[in-house]
Amino acid sequence: MSEAITKVRSKNTSYYINSAIGVCIMLFFGYLPTFSTVTPMGMKILGIYIGLLYLWSTVDLIWPSLLGLVVTGFSGYNSVSGLLSAGWGDGTNVYIWLICLFAYFITKSGVSNNIVRGIMSLRIAKGRPWMVSFLFFTAAYAVGALVSMTPACLIVWAFFQKFAKEMNYKKGDKYVSFMIVGIALAGLMGFTLFNFRVPGSILIGYIEAAGGYVSFVGYSVTAFIVGYGALIFYTILGKFVVRPDVERIKSGYKFEGGEKMSSYQKQLLGITIALIVVFIIQSLFSTSVVGQFLTTLGTSGIVVVFLLVMGFIKRKDGSFFADLLDGTKNGVPWPVFYLLTIGMPLAFAMTDESLGIQPMLSGAFDKILGGGVSGLFVFVIFITFLSAFSTQFLLNQIPGMVIFPIASAYCATLNVNPGMLACMITICANSSIILPSANPIAGVMHGMSDWISPKEIYKYSIPLVISVWLLSVVVWLVFGNFFFNLFG
Repeated sequence: MSEAITKVRSKNTSYYINSAIGVCIMLFFGYLPTFSTVTPMGMKILGIYIGLLYLWSTVDLIWPSLLGLVVTGFSGYNSVSGLLSAGWGDGTNVYIWLICLFAYFITKSGVSNNIVRGIMSLRIAKGRPWMVSFLFFTAAYAVGALVSMTPACLIVWAFFQKFAKEMNYKKGDKYVSFMIVGIALAGLMGFTLFNFRVPGSILIGYIEAAGGYVSFVGYSVTAFIVGYGALIFYTILGKFVVRPDVERIKSGYKFEGGEKMSSYQKQLLGITIALIVVFIIQSLFSTSVVGQFLTTLGTSGIVVVFLLVMGFIKRKDGSFFADLLDGTKNGVPWPVFYLLTIGMPLAFAMTDESLGIQPMLSGAFDKILGGGVSGLFVFVIFITFLSAFSTQFLLNQIPGMVIFPIASAYCATLNVNPGMLACMITICANSSIILPSANPIAGVMHGMSDWISPKEIYKYSIPLVISVWLLSVVVWLVFGNFFFNLFG
């Protein structure tokens, strides 16, 4: 008992120390001497932003965001009401909220289990250990894409642990460690497939707020090549380089399909696919009558229509097909919205030339990038590297919010489609699997001490993140804006 109390006290002490550090940065950084092109007001905003990044990464998302609103309000840059309007006024937060609400009903239905069982029971896996392994990754990727990254990882991990026990694998076995890390990345990569997921939707919101447009199909094709390609590469790496013992799977693998989907689950899965099809139609046939109607309705409006129908219909037992009140209470990650409420206005402030922050960063970027073809080459390597490795220390929403507003200023000069930039930052920022603080999935993985040790996580996750980064660079340089132009 005393040991537990000591641990709690230690955590509390660390909490208050980190809180004090973050608050001090927010309050006093602005009084430091100006440097480069940054103005006195720019110093205040920069200090608030740096302090928030520190607090979000070490303490909490909610109260630091509220503090950020108040401190920024007193800075003279904008009022609290103005910040709230800026945070919610462009519709990005509303769109993300609607998508989270929609996804909640898919998650709650339990359809994820059926998707995993359906994929894992495919006959092509019989007697083929690496096909079995790849199907585990595919199952996590599919659930991540259609439902969410959290059930993708948790459910597939649970299936794999049961399978590992049946195959007499234990902690410390190469195959176990290799698969647990791969499943984590598979769920995270699946979550990047469609641009209506966070953090991609945040960056798309920046583009649309500036009057731009991003091809839904172009984004998804690019994300699929990189995300699913990374899983193929990881499987090949496992077979020919890691080479764990998989002989026992050849004769011992057996995976039953399990219970069939209920009619409700089928309907929800069908509705999800229908939503994706509607977004595809909007992207591919934007000049048609239907495409123009969908464009007028807007992405948020499309989701509203789906939720309206789902919330109106009642099931045979008298319950709503989708209880929107329940979804609003339990299905929306409200801490993220606190972050976005102040984070988005401050991210836009980074590009406000009157503060002098963007000219300073632009000068630094210009020195790094050079110009011409070499400038694009360095830009691609630098942006993807920054996204892939900063996300290991920050929540995966934060790197995009910091990097995209600054990097997007170079899109016209380097002939980079903003959608491509948003896609690559999102993919790299979602490869957050190395440190437990990177995101909740990584935290859970580090807590699976009965199956994998931190040393083993680092052994497989670091090369895996590097492969995602390098694959992003290759795809970006080889294909460029091709898919965004083709499906735009």
